[in-house]
Amino acid sequence: MRGLRRLSAACLALALAGCSLFVLTDPYGNRYGDWYNPGADYRYQLATCEQAIDDQKVPNAERKGFMRCCMWRHGVPIGAAEACGAAG
Repeated sequence: MRGLRRLSAACLALALAGCSLFVLTDPYGNRYGDWYNPGADYRYQLATCEQAIDDQKVPNAERKGFMRCCMWRHGVPIGAAEACGAAG
């Protein structure tokens, strides 16, 4: 019984760790990537956009939207690109 619990816990830990390969989350709550478009591929864009926030001194209230649109401008697919000036 104890072995089954350990195995279950190990499987759960592996599954949760595997999710980080598919979804990348920024400090502002935005999520990028999915099963077919792994978020782990966007770490460079995330670092670039975090640096842009610091360089441009973006106010805290605007950082979530700025980050989302910055990621989109760097080629990361996002759900509602219209808010970032994408032509529909």
